[in-house]
Amino acid sequence: MTSESRPNLKAIVQTAPQAGRYVWIISLVDFSAQQIRRTIVSDDTFTTSDAARVAGDAELKAMASDH
Repeated sequence: MTSESRPNLKAIVQTAPQAGRYVWIISLVDFSAQQIRRTIVSDDTFTTSDAARVAGDAELKAMASDH
């Protein structure tokens, strides 16, 4: 999917608490259709929200480079 054909399709990294630790969540959001297309949650947990966000950003970059 190219950005030209779907200009309002964005990947967003968020964090969420889980059992006293944090996980990253990557959501693929289609803002034109107002829908969440995909969501991935990390299997690993992190001690801080910032650590989870950094790991989520790294995972998103890795997935983008595989494209």
